[in-house]
Amino acid sequence: MPRITVDIDATASSTIRTSDDGASGRLTSTGWPVGHGRIPDTLDDAGLPLDALVLMAEPALAGTTVPAWPLGVLHRIGAQAVPVAPVLLCVAEDPSFIGLVDTDDLPRWHAEGDAWAAVLARLRHQAVDQVTDCGSRAEAEHLISDAHHAYERLTGCLE
Repeated sequence: MPRITVDIDATASSTIRTSDDGASGRLTSTGWPVGHGRIPDTLDDAGLPLDALVLMAEPALAGTTVPAWPLGVLHRIGAQAVPVAPVLLCVAEDPSFIGLVDTDDLPRWHAEGDAWAAVLARLRHQAVDQVTDCGSRAEAEHLISDAHHAYERLTGCLE
């Protein structure tokens, strides 16, 4: 699983949580914090660093960098009913998330696309987009690779 870093802009609480606390089997009532940020040294179709949401064990301050791994891609339709740029779904490098490796694992964490979109809307202070699909980790890795190559072409670092 490739390791990436995400430059955090903001963090918000979320409803994303595991189904039980592991030891007692009781349902948890609190959610994990989610950070919003950008992946350095990448460029999307608009020429901006890739947008990312990171599930974290502890909130991160704006301006910090968080090590993470890609989990999936959130595909959405914006207010004007047109597709908007995908957002990478990532998980911070933390033992709490060892069982969360692909979008197939999201239902056990109450983390389907709508939960991610609601957090993104809070972090950006805008209306919730309609989620059309959550792409797999393989799609996320491909998106990162393409965005990194776009950055290298622009900066002249391509070998």
